[in-house]
Amino acid sequence: MKNKECRWLGVVLLLVLIGCGDDKAPQTEFGSVKSVRAYREEVEDIIVEANAIEQEFRETAVGSTGQATGNNLSDTAMRLRPRLVAAIEELDRVKVPKKLVETHADVRAALMLRLVAFDLMIEGWSVEQQQTFDEAQPLYVDATKKLNEAIGILNRSNEVLFEVDIALAEAESRTLVG
Repeated sequence: MKNKECRWLGVVLLLVLIGCGDDKAPQTEFGSVKSVRAYREEVEDIIVEANAIEQEFRETAVGSTGQATGNNLSDTAMRLRPRLVAAIEELDRVKVPKKLVETHADVRAALMLRLVAFDLMIEGWSVEQQQTFDEAQPLYVDATKKLNEAIGILNRSNEVLFEVDIALAEAESRTLVG
């Protein structure tokens, strides 16, 4: 009988220990609060850098004439290209919650479009120098299309990231109250 009581006591003690474990980590619709928060913090820094690159490009690609010449576009693209490549590489190192993989891929695609646009501008200036502006113009037009496409993708991605921020705020409020 004593042996049977010890077994029951052991089972009860095991159930108590299991019951005292941490509750499930707080969740959002995008994943755990911890993983989504870490993702947002890392990605935010990259987005800030990408926006700074874009802003600097727009401010410095226009020369003293107020026009964006092939030479100005190329010089600016060559100067900013390494920063854009570094931002893409940093983005590639970010651990992505499963439910944000598509948005993450969109952000990367937008940055890659910007990189391709920079390369087209650099190539355009080379063509313009060796041939004519008319020969280079399609490259500049294609670069502009790619930059505009990147802006559209980033705007859609920002909408999702705003939803992520709302979900995080709601989840964190629940954990603070609860």
